[in-house]
Amino acid sequence: MPTAVRRAPARGVVLSSWPPEERKESVADETRRYIESRPSIRDCLRYDIVNFTALARRIRAETGLESQEAVEIACRRYRRQMQEGATEEEKLREVLRASHMEIRTHVAAVTARGDLEFLERLVMGAERILSKRDRLVQLFQGSGAVTVMCDEEILGPILNAIPRPALLDVQRRLSAVIVRSSEDVLVTPRVLGFVAEAIGRAGINCVEMMSVYTDTLFVFRAPDAVRAFEVLSELSRSLDPPEPGPSGAGASHRPGDRPTAGAVPVGARPAPRLPARRP
Repeated sequence: MPTAVRRAPARGVVLSSWPPEERKESVADETRRYIESRPSIRDCLRYDIVNFTALARRIRAETGLESQEAVEIACRRYRRQMQEGATEEEKLREVLRASHMEIRTHVAAVTARGDLEFLERLVMGAERILSKRDRLVQLFQGSGAVTVMCDEEILGPILNAIPRPALLDVQRRLSAVIVRSSEDVLVTPRVLGFVAEAIGRAGINCVEMMSVYTDTLFVFRAPDAVRAFEVLSELSRSLDPPEPGPSGAGASHRPGDRPTAGAVPVGARPAPRLPARRP
């Protein structure tokens, strides 16, 4: 490596390497990066079901780190930090427990090229439809394209308002899982990411995802909707499950709440039905 000579007054000659050596990543940083890029390992650490010796050996084999002891210490430190962060995760679950969910079937998604003028024509053409609040009609504008989510029964009038050359895609037989939360969702960080990560890690493909004020809407293929509903229900459970109350096994209603038709508390489970006794 070539060297550069730097003269210092009355101190002789100082040799320094050139170019300067890059600062190497520490064992702790590289171990953290390895763990955070593998969600399955993070889950095992969270539930304390990891053999740290075996984990450190695997990390060394895949990263080239040398010290077995240093990697084990980094893994144990990461585990302690995860325990300290469990309070943050429980806050996310509290927001979900205070939410309600509903599934809407027979949903369609239409994507078309368009601008603001196109949106105005579409809204004017669907004015009669939009006046009915029980209809699902959502319009979202992207860069050069517009997506319309609607009930399949009103898909005809929507398509009639779109010029054929502008039509890009039409998807039918979809289902929407709508999570209706309190205003706490607006000030609680990571709620949307927490939910989306759980859906993705379950191997469920989300066709569309959108948020409107305190409502979050996930659109799936019909076979995936029920599974997604189950994943979100399980996600709302506490890290330390509470004892079943008088309202049923695992139910978590808020005081004064009256469940509405088609919506259930996210963490609720129906009470078991006992067989009738014969006389």
